[in-house]
Amino acid sequence: MFSFLERKQNLLGIDISSSAVKLVEMSRKGKEYRIESYAVAPLPEGVSNEKDIIEPEPVGEAIRKAQRDSRSRLKRCALAIPTSMAINKIINMPASIPTAELEAQIAIEADQHIPYSMDEVSYDFEVLGPSRNNPEMLDILLAGTRSENVEVRLAAAEMAGLTVEIVDTETHALEKVLRCLTPELDQYDSVAVVDFGASMTSITVFEQGRLTFSREQSFGGRQLTEQIMHRYGLTWQEAGLAKKEGNLPENYIAEVLDPFKDNMVRQLHRFLQFYFASSQHDSVSQILISGGCARIPGIDEQIQSVIGTPVKVVNPFTQVALGSRVSPVRFTNDMQALLIAAGLSLRGLD
Repeated sequence: MFSFLERKQNLLGIDISSSAVKLVEMSRKGKEYRIESYAVAPLPEGVSNEKDIIEPEPVGEAIRKAQRDSRSRLKRCALAIPTSMAINKIINMPASIPTAELEAQIAIEADQHIPYSMDEVSYDFEVLGPSRNNPEMLDILLAGTRSENVEVRLAAAEMAGLTVEIVDTETHALEKVLRCLTPELDQYDSVAVVDFGASMTSITVFEQGRLTFSREQSFGGRQLTEQIMHRYGLTWQEAGLAKKEGNLPENYIAEVLDPFKDNMVRQLHRFLQFYFASSQHDSVSQILISGGCARIPGIDEQIQSVIGTPVKVVNPFTQVALGSRVSPVRFTNDMQALLIAAGLSLRGLD
């Protein structure tokens, strides 16, 4: 999906977030999946602003470091465009249109739905199947972004000595990892997957297993780190380490962490209101949360208590084996931040 470049082969999945490069190599034997290697390399301050890459050279250096730390020998990779930079639209076409004419018709539709000059846009599409409302029509998922968003990521990967085979969107990479590794996704009428990242939080809604809504906004664990830094007079590095290791004063929970958790709930509630306003629904069957902030103790119970919908921290890796290069303890600590990178690596295993 959204494959401006595409070939089927084992790939490194590389997720470039606002604070780090996350790299995952997965393999499959039959129906068994395995994490062969992974690594997380931090990005310097100012290199990426809410996932908008400002300086590709340090990003390329971080990708190179992540690959070296992972000890993977793969040189081909898949990258993702952030949800906030991508346009996703389900369009309808008559099922009777010949396959040879479909691409030309979609190009005409793309010009109507993508608010940029088509000379500045990279886009792709996926035929989802017959429309549920009218079986004589096809549902087609159209995805596009400004070409410069693709080009800066290609440049960073090439600086690291890698060849980019696939460019996807974060939304579809997340869908890929959940669909492959979390079969219960299709069991619910509607599932909201909320990823609390470092500086951005996204929501993806699946209705009967089909992606129908996605949105991203500025909010994440970086805000908690900043609050720790200012409240206790720490440097950025000291605050991040204290947050991770829990070495903070007794008043931290009541005065810093609890208000941040309240804000997480408000952000999720706001996301759901956007979804309800754009659909015919006023509830979802299940909420799955992921990302670094999903590891905050008790946040799932608090969200469920306030929102009134069953909530659980998503872990699609429960049935995934770990290769000899992967530390189980380290992977357990990092896995919530690896979903998009894993979904990208899975693209090579189709």
